[in-house]
Amino acid sequence: MLLYAEGDFFQVIEGHPDTVEELFKKISADERHGKVTVIIREPIAQRSFADWTMGYADLSAEEAESAIGVNDFFSKGNSLGDLTEGRAKKLLSAFKQGRWRSQIHGKKSPSATPARRESTSKPDAPAFSYAFQPIVNASTGNIFSYEALVRGPNNEPAGEVLGKLTGSDQYKFDEHSRTLAIEMAAKLGIDTRLNLNMMPRSIEFSSTALTSVVETAKEVGIEPNRIVLEILENEIINNVDRFREEVESYRIHGINFAIDDFGAGYAGLNLLADFQPDIIKLDMALVRGIESNGPRQAIVRGLTRTCMDLGIDIIAEGIETQDEFLWLRNEGVELFQGLLLAGPAFEQLAVSFSLPEQ
Repeated sequence: MLLYAEGDFFQVIEGHPDTVEELFKKISADERHGKVTVIIREPIAQRSFADWTMGYADLSAEEAESAIGVNDFFSKGNSLGDLTEGRAKKLLSAFKQGRWRSQIHGKKSPSATPARRESTSKPDAPAFSYAFQPIVNASTGNIFSYEALVRGPNNEPAGEVLGKLTGSDQYKFDEHSRTLAIEMAAKLGIDTRLNLNMMPRSIEFSSTALTSVVETAKEVGIEPNRIVLEILENEIINNVDRFREEVESYRIHGINFAIDDFGAGYAGLNLLADFQPDIIKLDMALVRGIESNGPRQAIVRGLTRTCMDLGIDIIAEGIETQDEFLWLRNEGVELFQGLLLAGPAFEQLAVSFSLPEQ
């Protein structure tokens, strides 16, 4: 558990969940502590805060003296003396602004190690393949991730494949298709993140819905912290508690979670607080023509600020015009996906994209 006492310090509490909760109650009841805020209530040994990962600071007496009031959260145990003035200021600024990151870098935890994959029958599904569409970081000019999109064997639209599935076969296909996407991406030499779509109810139909992702990624040499599972906002609303319980242990291994089409449902802000995804993808209806739509602008501005405070990355998807791109870019959005930059490439990882001048 990570706590923040306003105007004072960050506090990490480690141990068995029941012990941590009991200690938290004592801290909250202590009159010496005021305005204690719970930032994260889950394993955080490998969480990242802005560009910095929590670690033990190796400070000399002089360094400690110069860092009075500063918490010892330094990347990989680097000492303050190893940081340039600019990077040190960036570190301090990240904490003073209350910015924290929710990305978890994989580290094995005995209590969360997934069981070996059970043998499950593959669905009687039509032949299918994948197209990969890049998600571009406009700040760096690099590809941030590729989203794997289901296609027919000859690049037919996803609807022609998914429309032939009914009942539980949908969930069997959901799991099977992700493993194939991971294997295909590895063969294509992916060196970025990989975004995969997931039906939350798959967890109810298969105990290996998540373990298969972790294990397949490791088998083909892709670090789990490069995997992003996308869940539609409308699909997760009725399963938040169950889904959160199921995915929490897999976050320790590095798996990232994103809410897709954010803003299309009715419980978006509650999901941000309860589920705390790593990424949200703005619903295309929100970004379409946003440069001239005041209400949409107000909504996206609010989401941008909220996500900054929560350490959640935003992807603007479905970008089709330069005006949409420039408005969102000016509001601080960095990650973009859409035909303006690059379309999906069938069974390929497109390395070229068109980034508008900023």
